[in-house]
Amino acid sequence: MNIITNIILILILAFTILLLITAVVNLFSGAVSVPSNRNTIKLMLEVANLKKGDVIYDLGCGDARLLIQAEKKYGTIGIGYENAPITFLVAQILKKIRKSNVKILFRNFFKDSLSEAKIIFLYLSPEVQKNLTTKIKKECRKGTTIISNCFHLPDLTPYKTIPKDKKNKTNTVHIYKIK
Repeated sequence: MNIITNIILILILAFTILLLITAVVNLFSGAVSVPSNRNTIKLMLEVANLKKGDVIYDLGCGDARLLIQAEKKYGTIGIGYENAPITFLVAQILKKIRKSNVKILFRNFFKDSLSEAKIIFLYLSPEVQKNLTTKIKKECRKGTTIISNCFHLPDLTPYKTIPKDKKNKTNTVHIYKIK
């Protein structure tokens, strides 16, 4: 075998290992990587009332499109959490391509404080959100806005719910304000 063949085989093996790690992480965390559609991201950013310098978090940020768009359009400071290895790498590549300063962390957001966030974006499974409500109530400051794509946060009452719009291709969006 020549050196090119060896490099290709190593890359295939590395990708396969990353794929397996991602599957195991998803299996044990209850998370499944499903990206938000563009129209829903646009809607979520519009209803967030973002201002330059706002610190925003995206829990389970996927490819970080929401954070990058918020930074480019509104001048926000974005922090994203992603624990799926392949999705995290895609986010890092997209961040470089878009010349973004958002911070994307490869770790479980349950282990970090949410206290610095002014606005938190979510597109998480109902199982994960069930466990998140207690953390939000404990750590978030009064006035923190939580914007959830599709799924309701148990034990919190949204002050506004925007229903799914098939014509505009947007998902249901729930908006909460910490009191």
